[in-house]
Amino acid sequence: MIFSLHIQARSHPAMLEKILQTTRVRGFAIRSLEVKNDAAEQLLKVHLTVESERPQERLVTQLNKLGGIRELTALHAVADPVPLIERPPRNVSLMYPV
Repeated sequence: MIFSLHIQARSHPAMLEKILQTTRVRGFAIRSLEVKNDAAEQLLKVHLTVESERPQERLVTQLNKLGGIRELTALHAVADPVPLIERPPRNVSLMYPV
């Protein structure tokens, strides 16, 4: 399933890396990412679209535990995602690595 999240977080050097690492560790693939830095409010505004068969709550719970997350909104889920890249099957030789 595909999920979209809006995140507002404190703007400091490692915040974006923490969000991305938590997303990866929890088993979610990033389909799109948009980040805006609001210097006046010292906020990162992140729109994140992820894909996984795991429940959305698993990611939302972990992101909310990060220090610096001010607001997190789960927008929607899509039941049948379109594959990112369709690759033709490869012939694999067991004797010679491809």
